[in-house]
Order: sequence, then C-alpha cells, then structure tokens
Amino acid sequence: MSSRPKLSKIKPPAAERTSAPMRGVEAAMYLWRQVSKGGIVSESLRALGDRVSPPDRTLAASLAYALVRRLSLWEHLRERFLLPRPEKFSKPVRAAVLTGAAGLTELEKFAPAVLISSLIEWTKARDPRGARVVNAVLRRVLEEGPAELARLRNDGRLDSLCLLSGVPLWVGERWRRDYGADEGRRLVEQNAGGSSLSLRLSPGAPRDLPQRLEEAGQIVAESPLPEGLRLADTALPSALPGYGEGWFAPQSESSILVGTEAADFEGTRLLDMCAGRGVKTGQIAQLRPDIAVEGWDLSKGRVAAGVREMERLKLSGRVVMRTGSALELEPLAAPDAILVDAPCSGSGTWRRHPEGKWRLSPESLTELAELQYRLLCRAFSLVKKGGKVVYSTCSLLAAENEEVVEKALRAFPEISERPLSADFGGIDRGRGRVLTPENPWTDGFYLAAFSK
Repeated sequence: MSSRPKLSKIKPPAAERTSAPMRGVEAAMYLWRQVSKGGIVSESLRALGDRVSPPDRTLAASLAYALVRRLSLWEHLRERFLLPRPEKFSKPVRAAVLTGAAGLTELEKFAPAVLISSLIEWTKARDPRGARVVNAVLRRVLEEGPAELARLRNDGRLDSLCLLSGVPLWVGERWRRDYGADEGRRLVEQNAGGSSLSLRLSPGAPRDLPQRLEEAGQIVAESPLPEGLRLADTALPSALPGYGEGWFAPQSESSILVGTEAADFEGTRLLDMCAGRGVKTGQIAQLRPDIAVEGWDLSKGRVAAGVREMERLKLSGRVVMRTGSALELEPLAAPDAILVDAPCSGSGTWRRHPEGKWRLSPESLTELAELQYRLLCRAFSLVKKGGKVVYSTCSLLAAENEEVVEKALRAFPEISERPLSADFGGIDRGRGRVLTPENPWTDGFYLAAFSK
C-alpha cells in the first residue's frame, strides 16, 4: 500500500486544450490533470469560467475533490483491480480508473452506470482499446470494492486507517509519535471528512445578512464565535450577497481565533509578517480601529490580492501591504506586536486544500521548519521591548510548531511565552496549543504567544 502516491502527468489531446464547453466528468478529468501538474482544484475550477454549466461544475468539483482527498485509497484500489499492474496501461486508462474508483465510492447521488459510461467515452477519445479495460475494471470496483473497503476498516492497522482517511502514512506515523496512539488516530480520522464555509462578519454587516444568504439558497447556522457564521456547505464567496459590500470575509473559525489573539495587545502598530492574501490582516484591522497595520508577503500576486481585500473591506487607509522577504524587509515603524502566520505544510487544512498532503515529504518538512525558525527569530528581533509576538501555523505537526518555538526560545532568552486567551481552547502542547479540525468549520491550527 503506497503512502505517497505519485501525481502522474496526463497530456490532454489537442481538442481539450481549446475553450470548448465541458461536461462534468470531462471537467473533472481536466481538474485532475491540473492537480497532476502542481495546480490546485479550487483555482483550476475558477479558471474554467463559463466553459462548464453550474450542474456540471458541481459534479466536476465533487469528483475532483473526492479523488484528491483520498488519493492513496484510490491508488490502492487501482493496484488491486487494474492487473497485472497499472504501469502496463496507458495514462488515460490509469486516470479513468483512478477517478472512477473515487466516484463510484463517494458520489452517492450520481448513477454508477452513467459515471462508468462517461469515463469509457472519455478514455475512448484518447485510447480506444483502453476503453474496454476501463469498463471491465470499474465494474469490478463497483462489485468488489465495498468488500475491500470493509476489510481495511476492520483490520485496525494505522496504514489502513491512513488509506481510508486520505492521510500519507508517514504523516500518520508522525502524529502517533507527536500525540500518542489514541490522539494520533483521531487526527487521522478527522481528515476523512469534508469542509464547509465559515464567514467572519464585518462590524458593519447588516443584521439580516443571514436571511439574505438563505434567500440566496444557502443553509445558515449560528457560530459559537460572535463574529462567525456557518454555511452548511461550500460556496463561492464572491457569489454570495454582501461580498462586494465587504460585509464578510471567508475564514475558518480556527483562523478567526488566531486573529483575535494577535489583535489583543497594547500599542498602536502591528506587523503581519506573512500576510498572504490579507485574511487575518483585515480581521485585525477591523478588531482594532485604533491601530495601523503593516502586512508583508513574498508573492506579488498575494499582496495584490491583499490590497484588493483591504479595499473591499474599506480598510485601505490603515493597512499597508508590501512585497518582499520577511527575512529582509524593514518595518515602516517599530511594531508593538507581530503576527508570524508562518508558511507551513498546511496539514491542518488538508480537508479544504487536499493537494498539499501528497506533495509534502519529510525533506520538505525539514526545510519548512528551518524557515519557520528564522521567521520567528526575526520577529523576536523586530518587536519593541515589551511587545507581543504571536506565532501560528495551520499545521498539526510538532516539527513546525512546538519544536520550532522551543528552538527559537533557546536563542532568545529575553523572550518569554505568555498565556493564550481561554477562548482558544485546544490541546496543550507544552509550548503553545493546537486546535484540531473537529468539525467542518474548523481547521487545524497551532498558536503560541510571547512577550519581549
């Protein structure tokens, strides 16, 4: 059983490289090909634009996410049923069987016969002989796959649980080492689920926004956070009523708690060292209308998106976004507080962004941890005496969290850890705390705070 499947590249035929309309299964195969090249499902889906009708877009997204979330499981089923071994067959055949295994197992509302027929037609256009193989293998998956899944569920082994939950085995082993056997298994199991959209409401949002969202077809529920709102499913935020007016921002509840902790400091200037697209940057500026906020990011594209986000939230006058390395830029003025929302493996957000887990390796994890250490040390150096530093990741791996903090504190004896707000909750890690993805509106996050 492979713990880290390869994302094999599939070259599309010339006809598929045009702007012609796509049906749902064809679009799903396009999305898979983009992921194989290093892309992201959500971004690739947006790039399709109006080439896909709304119903076909829903099918394509459901099929692509089902495929990528538990990729190692579908690889396992393909190896079991595509004999003598998958490498003997063409790339289109391998891709169709992989996608079919995911769809037949997870898409309960899509007729199996229709899915198989669609994948046969897709394969026939690329490998006419291979279409027969796809037909035979997917019918075996339909008939014999449930028994194999039941066997995996019943054997109690960690490698089987990782397959069923869509977690690379080496990561599951790390979680068992970091958290103990029981909590480690629970983290693996939590990754099997999907995610739903959580919104952070702006201070000026109208009280009837939940009603407006429901009138637009959304199922809305209250959040335990006063500024939060839960939607029952995923949705395109920009298509929701109130987005253009800046009444809300899409943000997981765990991320909201991190931003709330970062905003709790004495002083008038905060530096967001790794601001990305400005989600927490905007949140902090909304929570603290009395402060100036500076946000950095290495990517020009993310900074441009952050600038647009500040404009949408009407925060441009108090937030400055700058492009450059957080290890080299100098703040416009000495910050009273610094948020280091460090680049990480994203292992706490794999339900929402599943592509990253198949690209992570022990070697790249080590490189990330070294970068995180350097970023945290830079924050300790830049913050004012008496100031506050908040370190966070959307990772559940100790190598990126408490181990980074412990190493940085040894290098800066003048820095001391400070307690977090009781609202954060989570698991005490000795240094900092971890929130786990226990429901569809939360992600896994690590948080620690310090005083200089």
